[in-house]
Amino acid sequence: MVAVGLASCHREADDVALLSPRISLRDKFYSVAALSAEAALVVGYGGKILSTADGGRTWQERSSLTELALYDVRFVDGRTGWACGQGGTILRTVDGGRTWKRQRSGTERSLFSLFFIDAARGWAVGDKAVQLRTENGGESWQVSSVQPSLEGIGEDVSLAVVDPILYDVFFVDERTGWMAGEFGKIYRSDDGGRTWQEQQNSLVGQGGVMSAFDMPTFFAVRFANDREGAAVGLEGKVAFTRDGGRSWTFAAGAGRAGSLPDPLYDLDLLAGGDAWIVGAAGRVLRFDGQHWRAADLGLKVFSWLRAVDFYDESHGWIVGGYGVILRTEDGGRSWLPCLG
Repeated sequence: MVAVGLASCHREADDVALLSPRISLRDKFYSVAALSAEAALVVGYGGKILSTADGGRTWQERSSLTELALYDVRFVDGRTGWACGQGGTILRTVDGGRTWKRQRSGTERSLFSLFFIDAARGWAVGDKAVQLRTENGGESWQVSSVQPSLEGIGEDVSLAVVDPILYDVFFVDERTGWMAGEFGKIYRSDDGGRTWQEQQNSLVGQGGVMSAFDMPTFFAVRFANDREGAAVGLEGKVAFTRDGGRSWTFAAGAGRAGSLPDPLYDLDLLAGGDAWIVGAAGRVLRFDGQHWRAADLGLKVFSWLRAVDFYDESHGWIVGGYGVILRTEDGGRSWLPCLG
């Protein structure tokens, strides 16, 4: 949870919302989409959807038509977006998140991430290596499963890595994208998600990873362009590439010295070169141009933090467990909690 005094997303005491709170300690928020400098939308446990149009000063709860957990939310503009979650749930909005309609995904497997490059073309990934692809805005989805390579894995453990969970998907254009997930799997597609090739084997021999079976699960993958990208996951691992994923390197200094590294769950790469990572136990890292270093939020956060999203270099959001929603207006120099 967050250790704070009486504060809200604005510093003035008059801005503290005391009536009909929309946010409680029971809330678990899994994803956030920054829609403008002031507007954002948050999704989480129990199908909860919250939106704000005034920088978190006030929040509105939106009907999701489900009580299943929502794990990810993405928008292609200020009005058109999708959310995904348990039981193959996919929702779509065309009015900035005010109303949502359910789409038929074609699967009952949990979907942990989705990504749209425009209003028509999108992808989703989830449990047991399931991947979905649409070319009509989600009106219909093509469902398939990724078959992992067993290269470098012995027969005694090969069954354990069949159907790995896919936790994230990200595309830089209509053809080039990546997926990441369980057992350190990183896949790249050059044909819009029709076929995928594994890329993670260059990490074997680095950072204590002695075999393919030792690879840490990756929960998020992001690319700034078709060459520069990063993935984050278990054991506080941060892997980066500068050649489109043909080779990956573990970043130095991302783990906590003298303690078991906390998992890292999400990252955001900003256009100006700044970058942020969030994880368990309130952990937040910021890229200083050369290294990942612990960020000073200006307040103590003890909850896990599941997602980070910036609208621009100044305005960003972090969400997580115990109803944590944090906002910055100054590029992360200070963060303010939203009490709802």
